[in-house]
Amino acid sequence: MKPQVPLEVMYARQGFPMQELNDSIQRLQDEHTLLQQQLLELYGMAEAIGWDEDVINWIGSLKDLKLKVTHFMETLHQHSVWEENTLFPMIAWYFGETMDEFTQMEQEHEIAEQYIAAFLDAAERMFQIVPRSEARLMASYLLQAYDVLYQHFYKEEELLAALANRSNAIGF
Repeated sequence: MKPQVPLEVMYARQGFPMQELNDSIQRLQDEHTLLQQQLLELYGMAEAIGWDEDVINWIGSLKDLKLKVTHFMETLHQHSVWEENTLFPMIAWYFGETMDEFTQMEQEHEIAEQYIAAFLDAAERMFQIVPRSEARLMASYLLQAYDVLYQHFYKEEELLAALANRSNAIGF
C-alpha cells in the first residue's frame, strides 16, 4: 500500500507552497482595503459635485477629482493584473476551480473601468466652464463605477472566504 502524502506537502512539491497562497490571500485583502478607501474618497467627491446650486463652474472640482481617479485607476490596474496573472491561477490550481467565476469577476472590473473611462473622457473634453448639470452627469459615471466595484470586492472576498473554509475542511 502506497503511503498517503499530505496535500500541503504534495502542493509544496509541485511548486506552490501553502504559505504563498496564504500570503496572496492576505495581499488581496490588504489591496482591497486600500482600494476601498480610495474608492470611498472618490465616491464622496463625486457625490459632492453639483450640491451647491450657487456654483456656476465645476471645472476645478472635476479637475481635482480627475487627478484622484487617475491615481486610483493605476492602483486598480496593478491589482487587476496581479489577480489575473498570479492569484486566480494559483487558486484554480489549488482548489480545482474553473476560471468561470474569476472571468465573471474580471468582467466586473472591466465594466467599472468603462464607467471610469467615460468620466475621464468627459473630463478631457472639459472647457473653461462646466455647468452643474454636466458636472453631475460626469460624476454619475463614477458613482456607477463605485457600485460595481463595491459589489465586486465583496464577491471576491466572499469567494475566497468560501475557498478558505473548504481548504480548512480538507486539511490545508
